[in-house]
Amino acid sequence: MIEKITLNNIATYKKNVDIIPKKLNFIYGSNGSGKTTISNFLGGYEDSIDSSIKISSGDQEIISYNKKFVTKNFSNLSDVPGVFTLGEDSKELQEKLGYLRKDIIAKQNKIDKKLSTISVLDSEINSERDSLNEGCWKKQQVIGEHFSKALVGYRNSKEKFANECISQYRLKIHEDVDSLEKIKEKHEDVDSLEKIKEKHDIAYSKETEVYKTYDTISIPDIERKESNEILQKIITGSQDSPFGDVIDYLGNSDWIREGLAYADKNNNKCPFCQQDLHDSVKDELTSYFDELYQKDCKEVDTFTSQYISIFGDVSQFLKTVNDSPIAIINYDKFQALNNEYDAIFKLNCEELNKKQQSYSVQIEIQSLIPTIENINATLLNYNTKIESNNAIVMNQEKEKLVCQKMLWSYIVLELTPLLSVWDQSSSGKQSAKNNILEQIEVIQEEQKKANLEISTIESTVTSVAPTATEINNILSKFDFKGFELKENVNKKGTYIIYREDGSEATNTLSEGEYNFITFLYFYHLVYGSHDKTGIFKNKIIVIDDPISSLDSNVLFIISTLVKKLINDCRKNQFDIEQVFVLTHNVYFHKEVTFLGGNKEYKKDEVYFGILKKNENISYITAYDKNPIQTTYELLWQDLKSETTSISTTFNTMRRILEYYFQILGGIDYEKCISEFDGSEKITCRALISCINDGSHFINDDFVIIFDESTLDSYKIIFKRIFETLGQIEHYNMMMQ
Repeated sequence: MIEKITLNNIATYKKNVDIIPKKLNFIYGSNGSGKTTISNFLGGYEDSIDSSIKISSGDQEIISYNKKFVTKNFSNLSDVPGVFTLGEDSKELQEKLGYLRKDIIAKQNKIDKKLSTISVLDSEINSERDSLNEGCWKKQQVIGEHFSKALVGYRNSKEKFANECISQYRLKIHEDVDSLEKIKEKHEDVDSLEKIKEKHDIAYSKETEVYKTYDTISIPDIERKESNEILQKIITGSQDSPFGDVIDYLGNSDWIREGLAYADKNNNKCPFCQQDLHDSVKDELTSYFDELYQKDCKEVDTFTSQYISIFGDVSQFLKTVNDSPIAIINYDKFQALNNEYDAIFKLNCEELNKKQQSYSVQIEIQSLIPTIENINATLLNYNTKIESNNAIVMNQEKEKLVCQKMLWSYIVLELTPLLSVWDQSSSGKQSAKNNILEQIEVIQEEQKKANLEISTIESTVTSVAPTATEINNILSKFDFKGFELKENVNKKGTYIIYREDGSEATNTLSEGEYNFITFLYFYHLVYGSHDKTGIFKNKIIVIDDPISSLDSNVLFIISTLVKKLINDCRKNQFDIEQVFVLTHNVYFHKEVTFLGGNKEYKKDEVYFGILKKNENISYITAYDKNPIQTTYELLWQDLKSETTSISTTFNTMRRILEYYFQILGGIDYEKCISEFDGSEKITCRALISCINDGSHFINDDFVIIFDESTLDSYKIIFKRIFETLGQIEHYNMMMQ
């Protein structure tokens, strides 16, 4: 079915016009309002790049009846394309075709249901994928800025980033490990983000260089210089000196030693009391500080000198490291250890100085070995970074790839819970979808076989002759006896229009004859095909003013045929999917839209529209209900007209009686038959039977002969019905 028609920049549709059609579509418009443009566009006779037709899925054929159709098929009356239909003698094959057609439709219904299921699955798959994209993108937003160079090409699209996450995840699943649990087990093997950052910054830096590694401090060499028992020894003079016991008792040997040095400088006067110092006393005091004392003091001085020298060199080494930093190293830890070393070294030097000032004092210095060991460990860590940097710098392009691999491993590990849930769900739904698609392929293959069988049967039983016979029968019944349609014996599958004398009616048909036979041809084409194998094909029917330029005596039959097409469409028969009727004739419009009695169209079954043109611009207005009301006076005018058609008079009588008595008055006019006697009763019964049957059907049994004499009799009975039912005043008013 056509779901939407858009008309723009085509003929008088200079502004966009949208039509949302339904199963049945009735469009009324005056001549020149734009009806033919619609029928030409739908029929493929006219096109516009700005206009479009939206058709639902399926194989449909649009057959549009208008002047273009007539010109296409009747430009040469000696070579009219044939209309293939099934012959009457092929009942069994027709039943077979009907069965096959129903089977194809049933299979299509199955396909549609399965496609609906696929649509639901696709919606769920897309929704889950959108959620995955968002989840992955959040991770990118957290780390992407720092790793912008390693993620080039993935930071401008959620879809691309998620695709790479999926690819890397599945690579881990199928190549590195064989289960999600093992991915989690490998968590420790994935480098930390900080480590990846270090490698990334070096691999992608344009200012990198090769650095020299640091030497470490030799601990065994300095460990022997860090302690000496002399530091704990109380160094005093000889016990053999007369003053020895007193000095030791007083513990003032260092004081005495300092004083003797001053005595030599003070003219041998005692530095403490300023009295002359007797030589014997000075000698006794000097003998107290014997050779052993001097040796111990010298050992203290030597140890102190060596200690300051060795550990001072270490301090200088640390200062050199600190004063020449490498860009890739963070020296915070080293600086802290350096400060710790300097503080301990300074305290130890102060203690040693105290020992030198007072040899008899016991001191203890703090070991620098633990601090030096920490410094060495830190330097070794720095060396590892330096070596890694040097390796990257010397092979930067390769290291970029390594960095990218490390980064994606980290990202996949972080997103594994999200990716695993999505992967399982997506794989399950995709598997279900593939399974349904395989089922659809099987059904479609069965459809192809059924269509092939239909084509084979149609090619053997279809013929153009039945259409010619049917058209000629209708022509004869409605007194078109001067010509007929026959199959062209010289060109199979085509027709020739002959006159009664056997001559071709190439240029002798009247306008009314020409228009009538072309519509009959179109009508039968709807139920047939120009091809042997195209009968059972879904059709969309477009009828554009079929009564234009027609004589009034064929208006009734045209209306009836159009109503049959509409009725078959409503009942979904003969593959008629949709009908469009466009007309400027009020009477014809009401006739084809009228259902009879109080019947109404189903909800959303019919579209009513009125076309108008203002300042040479066409537009359409849609209505929920029929905007063209019944012109009751028009029926009476047609009835009393001297040129009224015998064929349409009975339909006019039926419409008047039905509208006035049943719809307005709620009276069953058929009951008045019992009020007549004799021949009038027979005539009344015949009239009512005729107007009820004849106004709705055309069939092979339609053999009632209409002429002027019988019509006058029926008109008299028509008047008597109003008299019998007490409504003669209304009759007289309408007929005056």
